[in-house]
Amino acid sequence: MKETYEKLAVIRAKDMISLPSETPYDLQESKRKEKFKFCEEVLDYLEDSFLGLGAKTQRFVFEGSHDKWAYPVPNLYSEVHIGDTSAKDTKFICYMGHIDVVPVGDENLWKHKPFSGKEQDGYVWGRGATDMKGSVASWSSAVEEIVREKDVGTNLIIGSIITADEEWAGINGTDKVLQWMASQGRKPDSFIVGEPSSADYLGSHIKVGRRGSLGGYLTAKGVQGHRAYDDLYNNPNRALAYAMTILNAKRWKDGNKYFPNTTFENVATKSGDFNASAIIPEEAKALWNIRFTSKQDKFALAKEVEEAIKNPPAWLKKHPDYAKLANVTIQANLDTASMPYYSEPKGLALSAKKAINDILRLDAAFDGSGGTTDGRFVQKYFPHAQIIELGVPENGGVIKGVAPSDYKKRGGMHQIDERVSVEDLQKLQNLYVSTVKNYVTKKGR
Repeated sequence: MKETYEKLAVIRAKDMISLPSETPYDLQESKRKEKFKFCEEVLDYLEDSFLGLGAKTQRFVFEGSHDKWAYPVPNLYSEVHIGDTSAKDTKFICYMGHIDVVPVGDENLWKHKPFSGKEQDGYVWGRGATDMKGSVASWSSAVEEIVREKDVGTNLIIGSIITADEEWAGINGTDKVLQWMASQGRKPDSFIVGEPSSADYLGSHIKVGRRGSLGGYLTAKGVQGHRAYDDLYNNPNRALAYAMTILNAKRWKDGNKYFPNTTFENVATKSGDFNASAIIPEEAKALWNIRFTSKQDKFALAKEVEEAIKNPPAWLKKHPDYAKLANVTIQANLDTASMPYYSEPKGLALSAKKAINDILRLDAAFDGSGGTTDGRFVQKYFPHAQIIELGVPENGGVIKGVAPSDYKKRGGMHQIDERVSVEDLQKLQNLYVSTVKNYVTKKGR
């Protein structure tokens, strides 16, 4: 029977990948509606699989709540009960996943059509294979095995949150479903987020948190003029360069064995015209981003960046161009900042670690690196819940220790030729089953 559920994971991954469910946001209403429709179709497919297990499901369409990102988003919640779930010893574990995907880019560059769901060379190919329809497929198959085999040995509630709003703003997705759960008195004691959690090999890492993300702009104003006449211009590039030098020099020492330090980076700059070398521009602008640990606060960081520009180091105060810093303004996008989270590795994390060791013979490392995920929403509503992230490898996976020739150039999350290995889909399905069983029976702790 185990082989049946492993095959089911692969079938479901291929079926879901074949539906082009981009995040339902677009400036054109017709395209937005089309994307919404495909997301709904994937959720219909998953809901049917959960209903076949006797689960109770709830569908939501959330919209509004933000001036810029008000687009409607479909969401699915499923809940299945095993045993007497009114008993005090009942465990409640909830999975969080998303079925929306990023755009494919130039389709002509793909080896296989990005929404083919083709199985070849040991991989399933297509946009969302790694991030993260593959994980959702493995989880839904794991739930099917747990429910049908009825051998968890305890009273258990299994929840599943599947959203179509993770790859864009995240305003009307998982956050809203968690809010609804809390309002209904549904209180999971643990969460598994299905995001890619290791780089090359399945199970090498288990995420126990993620850094937050705060972005914004630096804008330097000047006076446009002819480059050859110093009195006719005020170059904003100078002021922007000094501001960036100050911020790039900032260092935080707040990391630990799981998290890198908070860091500042310039993401993009915009200024002038490369086809007009004799014109000094009127404005120079930079897009910046801070990835920060749970020891930081977004408001404090925004203030810290602002103060760094207002109070530059002594060497700059003595510089002839010091006054130009007054022409620089800083904006922090606090309303779209992603908050960090950290979940101390305890029962759930140790259960996953044991599952990985038993099945894959790997000693998984706990880790908090990488981009933001929907795991950041949990502690706002369920502050005492345990959280881990466990999914397929970020780079598309290595088969039997041999990496493809285009490895790390193609095949990974958000890359051309995104793919997931068939073997990883099947093993992840087994890891989910084993993790749940270990957790509810307290094995490995």
